[in-house]
Amino acid sequence: MTQSCFKFGYIVLASALALVLAGGCASKLTPIQQAFRDGDLESAIENIEKYSDRHSGNSPHAVIAWIERGSMLRAAERFEESDEAFALVEEWFEVLDSQSEWDAGEELQSLLSTPDRITYSGFNYDRNFVAVYRALNAMAMGDTESPRQHFVRAAQWQELAIERNAIRIQREEERLEAARERVPTFDQIMEDSRLEEATRERFGDLSSFTAYDGYANPYADLLHAVYLMGVSQSAADYDIARNVLRRVRGMVPENPFVAADLDLADRLSNGLTDRPNLTYVFFETGVAPHREQVRIPVPVFLVSQRVQIVPVAVPYLAFNAEYVPTLQVYSSAGVIETQPMADIDRIVAAEFRTQLPTLITRMVAAAAVKVGVQYAANKAVEDQHPLIRLGVMITGAIWSAATNVADLRTWASLPKQVQYTRFDTPPSGTVDLQIGMDRYGIELDPGVFNVIVVRSIRPDVEPVISYFALNTNR
Repeated sequence: MTQSCFKFGYIVLASALALVLAGGCASKLTPIQQAFRDGDLESAIENIEKYSDRHSGNSPHAVIAWIERGSMLRAAERFEESDEAFALVEEWFEVLDSQSEWDAGEELQSLLSTPDRITYSGFNYDRNFVAVYRALNAMAMGDTESPRQHFVRAAQWQELAIERNAIRIQREEERLEAARERVPTFDQIMEDSRLEEATRERFGDLSSFTAYDGYANPYADLLHAVYLMGVSQSAADYDIARNVLRRVRGMVPENPFVAADLDLADRLSNGLTDRPNLTYVFFETGVAPHREQVRIPVPVFLVSQRVQIVPVAVPYLAFNAEYVPTLQVYSSAGVIETQPMADIDRIVAAEFRTQLPTLITRMVAAAAVKVGVQYAANKAVEDQHPLIRLGVMITGAIWSAATNVADLRTWASLPKQVQYTRFDTPPSGTVDLQIGMDRYGIELDPGVFNVIVVRSIRPDVEPVISYFALNTNR
């Protein structure tokens, strides 16, 4: 073998290695999220701070990096730093929403490299939860004025969700047309029974998840109502709280505490009662679904009916079964349990399901484009020296393998579900919270509207318990 052949082989392999290293950085977020799920909050925060510092501004990962930063810092009761992170995310949301949601050039780049080259602009629930957690951060820091604007923003995001989904459908049509232009056999692939069977087998279980009415988040609405009842000095706030609770009641009709709060808001709005001294316990338990990678066989038609089956990496939702199922409150009045109020698994899975058409379009287009590029490159050198042909084949194979990865970006530190309870604050101001096998004593102020927020990641990890008051009714 000549020296020039060795040199050529070196260049081929070096180029292939460069393609591997040029892949997206989103995969580095996955172990950080896993550390959070494992309950290693110190390690998760240390690494998410480093990761987010590297990804800001124009990085396609900026939004998800700083969302997770804010979320994990909040779980460690570092509320001010958490709020700073979420505030930055909201600024980026404003910028992203003022732009076209679909960038054709960015889309093409992702087809030739990795899908995480597309800017993560956030799901509808991302926007809503960022506003909700900013409100909770403010209340935890003793600020009872700022939450009002944060809850208004959360409600606006919910209202805009319907509009954003209509835009998404329009963008999907544009993506389909672009895919047809780039891949002449696109429709033939999409109509192939093998692809239909593979996608049904992988994603069929998502059919059981439907969004709450109007893409609402019951947690956001309930917190808003409790906040208004706790700080209100006018009947107008009580009236808003009543209307919001009516919506919550429609979403979770089986929760008796929602019914009690709706009745309270109605009586407060009509001036039939004074504001009572209540204690609310919100229990954020478990962790939301994260994304894992699986491969789906995609039939790619090269010339006429000649077909190549390409295993394409796609994301799927992995649900987390380890969580504390309920929280008990012990007081002089007896024992009371939290009841489910917001199913975050449902919210995440329902929106993932609405994104499936876009996901499948990208999956098919990427597979066909990469196969087409490799086919064309091999044809171009079929009369060349065998080593050159081998080099092109190796380069193509490494490029294809290095870029055949799924986009696993998602807000994975959200809770699995949110439960709550409410009760008259005992005169002693003392209650115990039973969380899993452990009991925690809490000292309350009997004369105020008390709010306790408990974050439990998993049964074998100590929960974080935050407490604040909303009014002084002495």
